[in-house]
Amino acid sequence: MPDAILLAERRGATLVLRLNRPDAGNAIDRHLAQALLEQLDQCEGDASLRAIVITGSGERFFCTGGDVKAYAKLESAAELERVFGLMREVCDRLERLPCAVIAAINGYAVGGGAELSLACDLRVAQESAQIGFPQSRLGLIPGWDGAQRLVRTVGRSRAALLLFSGLRINAREALAQGLVDEVAPDGQALTAALALADTVAEVAPLSLAAIKDVLRDGASGDPAARAGAREAFSRLWFTEDHREAEKAFAEKRAPQFRGR
Repeated sequence: MPDAILLAERRGATLVLRLNRPDAGNAIDRHLAQALLEQLDQCEGDASLRAIVITGSGERFFCTGGDVKAYAKLESAAELERVFGLMREVCDRLERLPCAVIAAINGYAVGGGAELSLACDLRVAQESAQIGFPQSRLGLIPGWDGAQRLVRTVGRSRAALLLFSGLRINAREALAQGLVDEVAPDGQALTAALALADTVAEVAPLSLAAIKDVLRDGASGDPAARAGAREAFSRLWFTEDHREAEKAFAEKRAPQFRGR
């Protein structure tokens, strides 16, 4: 449906989710947030899914964050919490999914749009992309837990500079700071993200899920994370996929993983 606010396209083991409000900068209102949650519901338990790529429609915007016009109508703290809670849940679920989540930043990713990209495991930005956190210039702070994710991604000092200034940086600056992982030519962010997704599809799915858990828990600074990583390693050692990988290595062929 070309008029849908969220477009979903399955490409092999990858699901492409395209924010489809280009006339509004692909801003996220409660309806788009709910559509994202419903799509993630469908992803739960899909053992064939290896990656999700999130991008924006049009040539200018990945996502400009929350829909300011719609959110201006909020009149109570309870209503604010209910509406913003939708995207907080989206971001949390993206981090918890066992598959890889890749942001294909095809234009401006500002405010909540930059926060959404931080909830992804990997970020590919096109050359002309701009990324920024202007919330301080609006008398706010990031509302979708983006400040915490930003610190984990680039460190405290760089996070402070980005949040204090509210200024946008270009794709090359973002790459140098670790805010994105790859820069692609203009118009090629999705293509590059899909190539990454194809690479991810080659690894053992149980390992992929465990790596996500270990990285997420390790970034929290919790001492228990090391014990969790050791437990995951032991569990994976005795899976069929690990045995298949050993056999494939000996036979000099590509392994055929089954997620068991």
